[in-house]
Amino acid sequence: MIAQYKLRLALPDDAFIPSFWAYRLYAWLLDQIPHEAAEQFHNQDQHALTQYVDRDRVWTVNLFGEESVTWFGSILERTDRIVLHTDILSVSERHVQPIGEPEIFLRQGRERAGRRTVIQFVSPTAFKQAGRYAIFPQEELLLQSLLMKWKEVCPDYSLEDTDMLDEMKKGIHIVDYDLRTSRFPLKNTRVPCFYGKIFVETRLPIVLQEIWHALACLAPYSGIGMKTTLGMGGVQIAY
Repeated sequence: MIAQYKLRLALPDDAFIPSFWAYRLYAWLLDQIPHEAAEQFHNQDQHALTQYVDRDRVWTVNLFGEESVTWFGSILERTDRIVLHTDILSVSERHVQPIGEPEIFLRQGRERAGRRTVIQFVSPTAFKQAGRYAIFPQEELLLQSLLMKWKEVCPDYSLEDTDMLDEMKKGIHIVDYDLRTSRFPLKNTRVPCFYGKIFVETRLPIVLQEIWHALACLAPYSGIGMKTTLGMGGVQIAY
């Protein structure tokens, strides 16, 4: 079970809401449920949610699994006011999209046509490579992240195959980009990251092309890159 919630937020003076406030919103959301449940969600290996705040002041929360939807869904559906320390956010609009089961992404992948994909990074995004932050979305890092997210969200639909992965690496190319570097404050670290657009072209056999599209269809819910639970890696996809 997957559900996506979009809440348009506003401050009393209509001020800009920075993307790193997503970390505060995540902490607020955990505070709304019993402490034991919050600890379980925060410490589990497979993430129960991803979330981010975009430049239009929309807080997007994606919930994975029946337990996550049960705990957090009702909170997101009824909340009209969020208190973050000295700041009070109001919810001016709310949209809920139930997605259902993960196989929907496989079906959507089969229905997609074309070899060009536009990935819009709408919240700061970064990868880790050899112990360092990578501030450019290299093809291999992009594919590895999408496959890892797939494994977490869709464990019953395995895509793990070494030969397949090697062939997909050869057939996926970033052909253009419009990116800016940024920093995402996270505890005592300012994570170097990027946001903006990349244009991806693929030259893959039809079966692998469908898998690529399935991964792309999942991305707006799973996010891309690191710390997607804390507000990073929010994306939108266009064709």
